[in-house]
Amino acid sequence: MNKGKLAAIIFLSLVLVLIPVCMVVFYEVPFDYDISSIKPVSTDVRLLAADDPLNRSGSPALAKVKDGVIATDDFRILFLTDVHLCERQATTRETIERMVAWVEKEKPDLIILGGDTLNGLNDRIRVEQFRDLMDAFGIYWAPVLGNHEGDRPAPLMTTRKKIVEIWSASTLCLMESDEKHTADGRVVDGYGNYAVSILGADGYIKDSFFFLDNGSKLMTKADCEKWNVQKKADTAISVAQVDWYKETYAAMKQKNGGALTHMCVIHKPLQILGDSIAIPANVTYGEVTEWSYTFKGASLGWEYVDGDLRDKIHCPPYTDGDLYAALVQNGARAVFFGHDHVNDLTLYNRTDDIYLTYIRLTTVTERIPDAEGYNIMAIGANGGYDYRAFKPDGTLDAELFVG
Repeated sequence: MNKGKLAAIIFLSLVLVLIPVCMVVFYEVPFDYDISSIKPVSTDVRLLAADDPLNRSGSPALAKVKDGVIATDDFRILFLTDVHLCERQATTRETIERMVAWVEKEKPDLIILGGDTLNGLNDRIRVEQFRDLMDAFGIYWAPVLGNHEGDRPAPLMTTRKKIVEIWSASTLCLMESDEKHTADGRVVDGYGNYAVSILGADGYIKDSFFFLDNGSKLMTKADCEKWNVQKKADTAISVAQVDWYKETYAAMKQKNGGALTHMCVIHKPLQILGDSIAIPANVTYGEVTEWSYTFKGASLGWEYVDGDLRDKIHCPPYTDGDLYAALVQNGARAVFFGHDHVNDLTLYNRTDDIYLTYIRLTTVTERIPDAEGYNIMAIGANGGYDYRAFKPDGTLDAELFVG
């Protein structure tokens, strides 16, 4: 056999091997779920512009409007996190089915998603399908990104920036895709930093939620070397993000008559939670583990509210731009997060008057019902709130806190 024929055979063999490999690697796997089967929830919720006659807060805000006035019934929010819709059709379909069942049962006025909504290769079609899925409920939805969105290089995965652009293009998605800046012109790190507000019957904001991206790789090379961080999952809230939050909060508070009850939604727990709790070195994933307060945690005044730890607390080993201190200084009432699938702990700090709370796990992949479920917050039209945890079957599991 001459060299030319041998080269041709080798070339054809490589082509025959590469074609199926490329088809497997680059094929986008859609959800195997009929989104058109979802019946939208009847809702009176409207997004009122800052200059709407019913809105006295000076900022865009959601309100339940009936007969031309803001309703006096509670505004109900469904919290979900770590949905993890991926290429595995069976678990993805089952997870969507439980989401649909929860929405149909609770009929919320808003859905908040705590990150890691999608994962897996070639997810562009699933990014778009998830937008269509959420829109099918006919309810406003407010997501924050986790560490899995965009955690692989293009073109194998949709970038974080593109995900935010696709989702925020929906008229029902409240996430904002525009680049934020601090007052002194610094670019705010991360994607999808924004605030969502709920109006009360008097037209003023009764509660606001600040969404901050702590799933992006925000650390500089010097930061990584200082903290000996190498994994992409070790991520941060940057100083610029915290400054943007403080500036935005101050402006909204002033326009809202000088008062603004607010909370924060991120994906990963803050460092202060990890610093305040001591966990045994050997933890069996999924099994309830004993824990205690560290000396720092005990001195800071943490109190147990509800829930368990079934894994370690995976938070970055640095101060998250002093976000916790800024939230306390501004009187924030709670911080919501996910990430650690099988943890559902809620703590209260009596000194700082703030709650740190895991949102219950949405995905079915862990098969640990005690850690799974959803949370509901009811915000009163005249102020005040009530936050509860529910089991996967929809029964009440815990009354977590009120305010």
